[in-house]
Amino acid sequence: MDRKKQIEYYKQMEQKELEHQERVRGVYDEPINGRHLAYLKCVLISQLLLEANDDLKGSKAFKQNVKLQVNKTSKILERIYQEGFNTVYHNNPEMCTNVLNKIDSLMHKIKTASIDELVMIDALVDNYFQNKEEHNKNQTTEFTKLD
Repeated sequence: MDRKKQIEYYKQMEQKELEHQERVRGVYDEPINGRHLAYLKCVLISQLLLEANDDLKGSKAFKQNVKLQVNKTSKILERIYQEGFNTVYHNNPEMCTNVLNKIDSLMHKIKTASIDELVMIDALVDNYFQNKEEHNKNQTTEFTKLD
């Protein structure tokens, strides 16, 4: 085999190994779709349930068994949906990280809000969905640049 063919052969082998490693880690070069976002939502909701149950610690309503079951469910969901998450993350790591940070911030606000505040937050969200164009004109969103 001449030198050029050897180099080409090794490049192909490296590419195959890289693709294999990405498949093993669950990284796929496919577009993000609604199902991938639904995967993320399931994991986030299970995490919110886990944190809400933790907030009940010390009360009659807190049950260690509930925590254990929700923890198991969260771990199952994370394993099942890892591929979907990897697809979203692989397509745009910076955007994915920023969106997850914003979702985490929103979840924290929801879980720490009083009942009255939850009613107000719901009304604000409804108002946003009724007037998206108007809100988008006046409101800006800032993402953090990742190094």
